[in-house]
Amino acid sequence: MKSPNWFRENIESHLLGYEIEYKSFPQGDFGNLEQVAFNSDKNGGEIDFWSSGCLGMHFVDYDLGIELLNVFLLPDQDHEKGKAWETLQALLKI
Repeated sequence: MKSPNWFRENIESHLLGYEIEYKSFPQGDFGNLEQVAFNSDKNGGEIDFWSSGCLGMHFVDYDLGIELLNVFLLPDQDHEKGKAWETLQALLKI
């Protein structure tokens, strides 16, 4: 299962021009939440890693003013999680 540490080790170094912030929120709706927020002048988003295994991804193009990715996936949706990661990496061009 991917985590904020996985993001730090595999994605962060590719995000040139982005401000990256790691946040923790204990005892949320789906367990403890570890969030990675990343923003540039042109786009940005968040990834929510829930201790229950849920995963949320949100990515917005600020220039166009549109959401390009907005998903919330349950622990057993591994195939969909893989597709969401592929989509996010394509949007980030990495």
